[in-house]
Amino acid sequence: MTMVLISDLNNAASQAAITSVLSPSVLNQGANKSTSLGYLASGHEPEQNYYLGTQQQYARLGMALSHYLDLEQGYTQAGLDRLLNCQAIHLAGGDTFQFLAQVQKRGLMAEFADYLNRGGILIGLSAGAMLMTPSIACAPLCGDENHLGLSDLNGMGLLPYQFLPHSDLSDGGVALSVRAACLLEAASLAEYPLILCGDEDAVVATKAGLRGFGQPLLFDGVSLMSLV
Repeated sequence: MTMVLISDLNNAASQAAITSVLSPSVLNQGANKSTSLGYLASGHEPEQNYYLGTQQQYARLGMALSHYLDLEQGYTQAGLDRLLNCQAIHLAGGDTFQFLAQVQKRGLMAEFADYLNRGGILIGLSAGAMLMTPSIACAPLCGDENHLGLSDLNGMGLLPYQFLPHSDLSDGGVALSVRAACLLEAASLAEYPLILCGDEDAVVATKAGLRGFGQPLLFDGVSLMSLV
């Protein structure tokens, strides 16, 4: 089980987190072999601008983002199979509620759990990272609105933590933790602590636990803890 959770791809912490799990030495590849990655869009991208920009960022790390999949238009089983055969999958940022609705509609929860169990690596950017957690109930804290009126906010549940991207941690996370405590049930925070991740931070989750890059924090409803 290996997952990378980030707020922004274009920073040192995120790039360090990604290369820590995708470098040739980690994957036991030949030094000249590129890592094959797939891209799951959070919504339809008519011009694929976000995909192409993300592709360029991964190329700078020596990694080939080689397959695009859109859940809204042009979706096929063959496309999904190709995505799930990539060594790693980038779950794009965007509208968290819309992304979750499409994943639910396509019945992909079990597919990604199986992918992880087979040794696949998931890299979630913002909304994509939130989808990997047990719930996206904290999404309003980063500005998302449930404009679709979703009643089922359960995510993939691939790790026992919630995730809040784009966190303002300038005051040590105090104000944000207070807002989280007001929005989320105490029992939820105790069972699934909330990772507060700023745009300059990143987190790697494995069976061994969490590893922070930058200065992400963890909030269990009572205490704020460093993940560094």
